[in-house]
Amino acid sequence: MRRTTRNYILDAVFGSILLFQGITGFILWFILPGGGYRYRGGWGLDEARSTFLFERHTWIDIHKWVAVALLVVFALHLVIHWQWIVSMTKSYFRQDKEVRG
Repeated sequence: MRRTTRNYILDAVFGSILLFQGITGFILWFILPGGGYRYRGGWGLDEARSTFLFERHTWIDIHKWVAVALLVVFALHLVIHWQWIVSMTKSYFRQDKEVRG
């Protein structure tokens, strides 16, 4: 596989996972906000069950696992681009010395 194709696929996966993480965060923050308990009219308190396709606790689990996937893809991204990161850092500091000197 060509390097540009590999980078494109990696970045597409990274972007898709990041988008999904944002969507699950939006759902948890705005659509299913935490609220605790509701009053059941003389029968005491009952845990509120908010759902949007899944219950809130399932969305939290999904959000956590997507975060783990993001970390894995980010680590892979760093490994694949490590040489570029090192060379750009060296280049940056070399240019900085030339400007000061």
